Amino acid sequence: MFKFSRLLIVYAIAAPLALALGYLVSSPESKTTYEAIGLLLFFFALPFFLKWHHALMIFFWNSAFVSFFLPGSPDIWVAFAGLSFGISFLNHIIFQKKFLRAPELTLPLLFLGAVVLGTAWYRGGIGIRALGGASYGGRYYIYILVAIMGYFAFTAEPIPIAKSGKMAGLFFLSGISYILGNIAYTLGPVFYFLYYFVSSSTVGMQAASAQGREDIDRIQGLAPACTAVLCFLLARYGIRGLFDWAKPWRFIFLCITVGAACFAGFRSAMLMLCLIFAFQFYFEGLLRTHFLPIVAGLALFGLLPIVFFPDKMPLSVQRAISFLPVKVDTEIMESAKGSSEWRLEMWAVVWKEVPKYLIIGKGYGIDPTELFLVNEAQRLGIATSGFEGFLLAGDYHSGPLSVIMPFGIPGVIAFLWVLFAGFRVLYLNYRFGDTRLRRINCTLMAWYLAYCLAFMFIFGAFNSQLFIFLGICGFSVSLNGGVKRRVKRVQKPFPMPQTALAMDHG
Repeated sequence: MFKFSRLLIVYAIAAPLALALGYLVSSPESKTTYEAIGLLLFFFALPFFLKWHHALMIFFWNSAFVSFFLPGSPDIWVAFAGLSFGISFLNHIIFQKKFLRAPELTLPLLFLGAVVLGTAWYRGGIGIRALGGASYGGRYYIYILVAIMGYFAFTAEPIPIAKSGKMAGLFFLSGISYILGNIAYTLGPVFYFLYYFVSSSTVGMQAASAQGREDIDRIQGLAPACTAVLCFLLARYGIRGLFDWAKPWRFIFLCITVGAACFAGFRSAMLMLCLIFAFQFYFEGLLRTHFLPIVAGLALFGLLPIVFFPDKMPLSVQRAISFLPVKVDTEIMESAKGSSEWRLEMWAVVWKEVPKYLIIGKGYGIDPTELFLVNEAQRLGIATSGFEGFLLAGDYHSGPLSVIMPFGIPGVIAFLWVLFAGFRVLYLNYRFGDTRLRRINCTLMAWYLAYCLAFMFIFGAFNSQLFIFLGICGFSVSLNGGVKRRVKRVQKPFPMPQTALAMDHG
């Protein structure tokens, strides 16, 4: 009787579910179909997530995948950060499973979260329009708060040293997924369904070039993808291993990575690769070795075609190297110069507004009416500067401005505290961590410092890049089982001679 009742329950669930899925599949172009199927798969895969949530979060953290089954299709790291933190917190409550200790970062992150929540409350709340809010801009608040939550999810479990190489590979190489959007666009409409799963943010410039609105065909996804590959190569082999002439394929991969980054068409991409490599070179202690003249010679050899034939190269490559003192195409130089002047002009306008928001930041709230008026002004040609929409959205193309405008001086203090604390965590793990993890720790610190410099002086967006800083720190804590310290040697008492012992007993 029990077996018969259980069979009826299964049929009562399976039959309506099959009918509902059949109806949804009949309209495959609808986004609702993908959302419903995604949620269904999530519930079926819940036991899998309970076991592998930490590893999945590490993999998806730096990837371009999106949560197509959630409203607004946020980046998938947002979903897995929340999921992993929730599971880890329940494990902590039910099974007393403790988080790894990293006191250097705990307090500054809590302070940063308090500043963000306080600013949001004072400026009218988070403001998620999709949930009935009166304004737009809540997505930025969510990304910052979930990034903080994700850091603590990283610290929920240590990574065994035996799995450190594999987990580092997942953490770094998932960034290759940024190129999938460009590949889908190149292959044509048949592959456009991939945009349900990966971000299309890297395709805009490629589409503009194909439509004749841009002269330069820039493959934007190559920039983060090549950064991911370079970090993986450095973490896996180190610079010594990459220049091991007994295994030349490693050096070939390095050259291919740098060459591919040129086709992204961004000066910042090339500078980022150079900074990561330079920091890694220093932290590996190679400045006073024979590797210095070797790397310098190879760099000069690689610069020869750039110096003598820069105007013969593809336009995207010319755009990427336009920061060097070489002669490139006139239109390319004007484009690069115009981009810099456009930013400087926008920064000059923003700096005049900074004093208004020094104590309490502007926040991220956007009035829908104001957004409509700006769009109409741009459409009618009244707004001629071209950055009114960026100003309204808080996209200042400047790391320092992206902090001080939304959150004022308290936000600046909190963010700088987080940056310095994060560097301290990375340095301690690099200095005193297990020697088997030294290359990975070295790469994490090199990537972190390179990103800090790029954020401050090249390009930065606090709301969309904080998760990268915290992901590097969180992965380091998980990889090293916490924050390593200098081991204090216990001074042993000086042994007394045997004759003295005999006299004492006598």
